[in-house]
Amino acid sequence: MSRLTLSRAVSLAVLTSAKTEADHHEDLGCSILGPPSRPVRKALSWLSQRIHELGGDEAQRNAVALVRALEDTPKYAALCEGTKRRKGRRVLREQILFPRAEKTPPRVLHVRRDELAFDVPVTRPRDWPALNALFSTLAQGATTTELAQLGKANATVREVITQLKAARWLDRWTAPNTKREVVFVGHNTTLIRGRETSVLIDPYFRPASVFDLPNYQPMQPRDLGHVNAVAITHSHGDHFHLGSLLQLPPETRFFVPPVERENLFSTDCAARLRQLGFAHVEPLDWWSSRAIGDCTVQALPFFGEQPSAAEGVHPGLRNVGSTWKVTTEASYAFFADAGRDALGDMKTVCQRARGVDVLFCGVRGFKLQPLFFGSTTLGAFLVDVPESELTKPQQLMADGPQALDYAKRLGAKTLVPCADGGAPWYWREGMGPRYPGYPGQPVLGASRLDENPDADPFPERIQRRAGDPKLAILRPGQDLSGTAHKPFQWPFSAGGAAGLKPIAPADPSADLIEA
Repeated sequence: MSRLTLSRAVSLAVLTSAKTEADHHEDLGCSILGPPSRPVRKALSWLSQRIHELGGDEAQRNAVALVRALEDTPKYAALCEGTKRRKGRRVLREQILFPRAEKTPPRVLHVRRDELAFDVPVTRPRDWPALNALFSTLAQGATTTELAQLGKANATVREVITQLKAARWLDRWTAPNTKREVVFVGHNTTLIRGRETSVLIDPYFRPASVFDLPNYQPMQPRDLGHVNAVAITHSHGDHFHLGSLLQLPPETRFFVPPVERENLFSTDCAARLRQLGFAHVEPLDWWSSRAIGDCTVQALPFFGEQPSAAEGVHPGLRNVGSTWKVTTEASYAFFADAGRDALGDMKTVCQRARGVDVLFCGVRGFKLQPLFFGSTTLGAFLVDVPESELTKPQQLMADGPQALDYAKRLGAKTLVPCADGGAPWYWREGMGPRYPGYPGQPVLGASRLDENPDADPFPERIQRRAGDPKLAILRPGQDLSGTAHKPFQWPFSAGGAAGLKPIAPADPSADLIEA
């Protein structure tokens, strides 16, 4: 009997509202671009515009005056606790720093394919588990009988099925290859498969486009087989994406960072997953371990990707996260977006977590002066930067040399650069370096640079020295040997990787969001 699955070109998003176009770009669960951060992002737009007008050099010379003028604008002043200041910055009100999660529940499922889309109001909490059952069944290949049963049991599901069929957004399902121990899906999404159990890190599935080649398409849940457990690094939208997670089985076990209180920088991942009906969700303390079949998942500390290396303006405001160690017959560590901050350094984590075979680590560096955060998705971070740090160059996460150092400290044999895009479906969103030969263009507001060496370097730039771990540059769809299976055949050149030369640091204002 033939089975159906969701088209590769279809994406799902979980929203609080769909009344405006802006609502459709605020995925619930994304701490930096989700609905709770909207007032802050709107207030900060004044500064982005002024920097765009002045240029980077002039803005740097007048950084303190610019930020103080920003803080006196009506939109920003309305967020503040009177005229109170700390570390030179105006203090934001409690309800801005720690927005109440119950004010932004999941209310809308947004289903999109290219420029076409439809919204499904989800007015009853019990509808989310029913939708989860629909999309997870489609990911495993749904028979027409199964779809009919799911639709009969829930009116919202029935409406979604009707619209998917009418739009012809369902494809014929084919069984995935489940023989490989490691599958790199892209960005930071990686599947580790033991003999009995599979663990997925940071599921973030992006849709295919008309520009994508037939033999190189984005991986989707349908390509992975059954997933037993998921580990989430932190609550940025490229690591914690509810539209992607909605396609995993309802019995999936989730391990997430322990967020004591949802805040401007950290979504309570556990609470949001439970709102969608997932029952097996556990915030796991650092250094704690859990066994799932023949796999063991251990939560490690997360240092890095904070507004600055200094202590912030607002106590308790932090991008809370975890790095991970997954052990089957081999051991794998995942250090996405990690580095060092005021609370610690991943070097010390490596000393205690030794015994790793392969390290998956970001190599972005993300070297930027906080004044220019507004040109990135981390714009809201600016509210927690002390005045003295505004123009001090920051490095929010590890770069290539540091990733190699972490791997050596862990005793790893192999380093896999990750968490920096890596394929067209990420380039379209301005994530990662772009290799020559892709005709598509980034979305409005995304980076237009093929490579930003301070934020999106080619992984081929990493220079190994004698005694360093092996470097494995993986493309989506490949395993650790570099083997890929159709339709995941990498079609691009390596961007002149063989002859890459050192290049000067980028002008921090050179890639500002277009006004």
